[in-house]
Amino acid sequence: MLKALFKFLWGSGLNVFLRRSLLLFVVALAVFVPMMAATVEYTAQPEFCISCHIMDPYYESWVNSSHADVSCIECHYEPGTLETAEGKFKALSQLSKYLTQTQGTKPWAEVSDQSCMRSGCHSVRELDGPIAFGDVKFDHREHLLESRRGRRLRCTSCHSQVNQTEHIAVTESICFTCHFMPDSEGFVPEQASDCLICHGPPTATIDVAGQPFDHEEYIARGLDCRECHDPVIEGTGTVRRERCHSCHGEIGHIERIGDMVFLHEEHVTEHKVECFECHDEINHGLLPLEFPKPSNGEGCGACHINAHDASKLVYAGMGARGVEDQPSRMFETRVVCDACHTGRSGYSGTNGHGLNGANPHAGEDLHGSGAGALVASAGEVDCIHCHGPSFDGMLGSWQSVISDQLDRMTPLVASLKEELTDDVPPEVHTLYQDARADLELVRMDGSMGAHNIPYVVEILRGVADRVDRAAVSLGEPDRFNASAGLPYSSPDGCSECHLGIEFGQTLEVNAREFSHGAHLLEAGLDCSACHSVEEHGQPTFPRNECAQCHHEETEQLDPWDCSRCHALQESLFVGSVDGFAELLSGMEEEKDCDSCHGEPPEIRSPAPKLCVLCHDDEYGPMLETWSAQTNELSTRLREVLSEAGRAGRAPEAIERGRRALELVDQDGSGGAHNFGLIESLLRESITELE
Repeated sequence: MLKALFKFLWGSGLNVFLRRSLLLFVVALAVFVPMMAATVEYTAQPEFCISCHIMDPYYESWVNSSHADVSCIECHYEPGTLETAEGKFKALSQLSKYLTQTQGTKPWAEVSDQSCMRSGCHSVRELDGPIAFGDVKFDHREHLLESRRGRRLRCTSCHSQVNQTEHIAVTESICFTCHFMPDSEGFVPEQASDCLICHGPPTATIDVAGQPFDHEEYIARGLDCRECHDPVIEGTGTVRRERCHSCHGEIGHIERIGDMVFLHEEHVTEHKVECFECHDEINHGLLPLEFPKPSNGEGCGACHINAHDASKLVYAGMGARGVEDQPSRMFETRVVCDACHTGRSGYSGTNGHGLNGANPHAGEDLHGSGAGALVASAGEVDCIHCHGPSFDGMLGSWQSVISDQLDRMTPLVASLKEELTDDVPPEVHTLYQDARADLELVRMDGSMGAHNIPYVVEILRGVADRVDRAAVSLGEPDRFNASAGLPYSSPDGCSECHLGIEFGQTLEVNAREFSHGAHLLEAGLDCSACHSVEEHGQPTFPRNECAQCHHEETEQLDPWDCSRCHALQESLFVGSVDGFAELLSGMEEEKDCDSCHGEPPEIRSPAPKLCVLCHDDEYGPMLETWSAQTNELSTRLREVLSEAGRAGRAPEAIERGRRALELVDQDGSGGAHNFGLIESLLRESITELE
């Protein structure tokens, strides 16, 4: 082809100069076009981009990104021949700036939506439906096809290069700027900041301060997320006027800082300007805990602490002397004050605030009372609102125990102060000062333990220990015995909720009286001896098997003392029951419990045939007869009692009948312990009520 072209040029009528010029042009064209094509191809390769060292971090982030198999120009040049040529021209201009050292310190480029949506890449259809972005559900269509807070977004509004190590990745802070930026009146729009727009409630049990927590039961009670998680936003995304000067010098541009529509149209929709070039960053999530600052020991703060500071310190588990910091679980979950102090229980005017307005120590300190302050109270209704009816009574129990401890320890600390003469060892002065300060912290907090019950118990334990140590230093070790009266502390943490259960009322278990105090304090057992820790509170064995422990001899327990658990049975056996005429059984002087029931620990319920070992053969069926007659009389008394109220019988007679029936039921022997007395109790009550 070239040979034919040469023959044409030399055989034509053109002069020599023109022929030579055309020949040079053809030769140059034949060489230049392939070189240009090769150059264009080479400069389109991602490796060419790092010819400029300022592109190194961007190249590295691309290599390690999900777009590593996509050439740079596929995104940075828009689809189309003219658009590609325009992109090439801009790239050459950037190269020339680099070679002439006139480039900026921060390279930037715009990627259009057309590049993202080009054939073979993404499309709106392919982006349809929610996807997972961390723990958040996200839908592209809602952001690309609909205006968000009046702004039209682009792909690169979110997929940007805020962080150089993450190529075209989404930075969470960008999301927060849109969702939590206050409006012109300073309010965060609810439709953008509603938690459930992005977050579904956690379905799995999570760990909160070392304990399992299940959101499901709280959500079922209708709790809103922010009743526990608040505040979760830090910052307002402020646009500072001086930011504008970093890019703009024209006064006219800067004066439009208040025109939000124009600014977002120009910077977000028309051009890709990173949000944080203008906005301060907004943080969202479980924000870092803000611990209160204890007093610096100067001025009034050296001895005194105000109520709010005391409450914040106790809630955060700080401020006590010689007690390890122990933040409340609710503090670690970021439950703020007004989540509990709602005013549902009314309002308190006490200095120490108090809960339910029933804190006898609120407003007191060791040197006098302070001024009152009106605050929204927190009470039982607030506990139940979040935690459910199982918390009913728990707050009152905490406050009662802590209040009693303060009443007990306050005079002990005051008595110790009276001993602080000049000849008393210096450590006694220190022990008093520390005990007084910690006692005042609990008192000024005013919640009676509700803000952080484990921490308050440890504070009081420390106060008692100091008082007793001071007594030892004074040569009177048994003077105070402050530690002896502290509430029981379970190693498994049961007492954190069930504080003071050992001081509670006697219960009835299997028709017998049951005292937690006797088991925890006297017998030295722990909660886990009877209750499961893993299956919160469930019995570890059937309650009718309690005798397995009670019939074993220990330092605290004499299994031969049957009346310890079976006082009623013993009373019936000897024929003397309070409120009823005495009627002896006939065996009380000759027989003991072990005569029929065996010796501990092998205690048994005797069968009727056992009676013939001591009595005539007729005693075998007699026991069955007694049981049948006892059941018959009990049934009749129940019928009479159900009609007694309508028949107008005397209340005293009704009460006497009920007690007789209760005694027989609780005895459980079917008459065997003293049939004569049991029959008499039932028949007399029936006769009196008929």
